[in-house]
Amino acid sequence: MYDETVTVLENGLVNREYFKLSFRSRRLTRGVRPGQFIHVQITPGKDPFLRRPFSYYRIQGDRIEILYEILGHGTAILSKVRKGEPLRVMGPLGRSFTERIGTKKRILVGGGVGVPPLVFLAERYGSDKFFIGTKGREEVLPFQEMRKFKNQVSYTTEDGSYGTKGFVTKPLEEYLGKSKGRLGDYFIQTCGPTRMMERVMEIAVRYGVEGEASWDERMACGVGVCLGCMVRTHRGWTPSCTEGPVFRFDEMAHG
Repeated sequence: MYDETVTVLENGLVNREYFKLSFRSRRLTRGVRPGQFIHVQITPGKDPFLRRPFSYYRIQGDRIEILYEILGHGTAILSKVRKGEPLRVMGPLGRSFTERIGTKKRILVGGGVGVPPLVFLAERYGSDKFFIGTKGREEVLPFQEMRKFKNQVSYTTEDGSYGTKGFVTKPLEEYLGKSKGRLGDYFIQTCGPTRMMERVMEIAVRYGVEGEASWDERMACGVGVCLGCMVRTHRGWTPSCTEGPVFRFDEMAHG
């Protein structure tokens, strides 16, 4: 783990909802695995006082990219940071997705801002099917962001403005229900809103499919000290920032 000041290379919208921010750092790219995150001090002062966590979205050499949307005061300030300005960044942090799954087929299920770490995972290790759900067309990532695996992606939007209308869990359930292979040959990896991931876990349990979820809670310190990001597992309440954010389905006390 490192904590250093970086210089912003870009920070702008990639669609109507999501911003892409990039910077360079040899240390913050060292040994990074999909599912890990960085903790960003948005300003050098006390407003906002707490850092904000962001998943690694893409790494190209020593260049790091993250995607985010404006969800509150901190990300609103971050969206105003300009090229050439400094940011204090700590990372890499957290437990990553499982990368090697043997002969199992990798199924990815992403919702909203849970999509970026799954894109990182798919670009590095491939995927067999990628289900993406958003509220509407304005949240769908542009073609150039998804070009490496566009033929594997199935889109759903809640308002029906792009892809299939509904929630992303519906085509996932249909896909598993129509599967001609053994369901034990699949492995699901998911990241997104809590209710979506709980539903993915319910479906996985019903069909006997193993998997894991990136359980992102509010992370104040990022290193397991403040205990503000606790999640309920079968071992008890556990800090998501150090023991997660990625947990196996059979570890979680949900559903």
